[in-house]
Amino acid sequence: MSFTPIALIIGGGSNVGIHVARKLLKEGYHVALGSRNPDNDALRKNGLFPVSVDGTNSASIKKAFQQVRTNLGEPSIVVYNVGQHFQPPSTNDPLSVSSEDFAKSGELELGIFVSAQEALASFRSIKHSTPKVFISTGNLLPFLKEAPVLFMTLASQKATMATLMDYANRAYATEGIRFHYATLVGPDGGLPNLSPSAEVGFFNSGPAHAEAYWTLISAETAKNWDYRFTYDGKEFESK
Repeated sequence: MSFTPIALIIGGGSNVGIHVARKLLKEGYHVALGSRNPDNDALRKNGLFPVSVDGTNSASIKKAFQQVRTNLGEPSIVVYNVGQHFQPPSTNDPLSVSSEDFAKSGELELGIFVSAQEALASFRSIKHSTPKVFISTGNLLPFLKEAPVLFMTLASQKATMATLMDYANRAYATEGIRFHYATLVGPDGGLPNLSPSAEVGFFNSGPAHAEAYWTLISAETAKNWDYRFTYDGKEFESK
């Protein structure tokens, strides 16, 4: 009986999520694509398994994993592609963010932790020899010395994400399990173009993410947990 590996993507947006899903489908994976309001008919028509999931809600994440396990099996690839920016009323006043919004931001930080926990349980239960990889969609905010203060909540989310990927990647490497914080960067290694109208930039970077994520999954030797790539999907190499 042949074995078909399974991937779960939490955060199935029209840029990163769907392009990564299509790439994994092309590479022979059963792919579950999770979003808050999935278009079930359209996704199934395109060979994807739709999953309703709120990446900021722990109970919803656990339910999504169980749905995938019941219908497809244990995922060996998990992609967490979720982020939420709560802009302060005053761009130079980070503490003007409401406590309610800050709490919502914290829910997302818990969401990445729960997703990693669930993924680890799945990875450990798989007996086949197949890549077992957790990839989170990152950005440079946790590493910038003077990031714009209006991005405080998003930076906090990504800092938690980066910390978890670092620690988990080191802790479970001996089990053949990989955790990555994958970040699109500009040609100089800095922030990518964030203009929605840019010909080349973050908002049309889905294909680059797909290629970079496949590189992480298919690499015979594990890449660094902090993995940075450029608009062509290739690993960034500082000069």
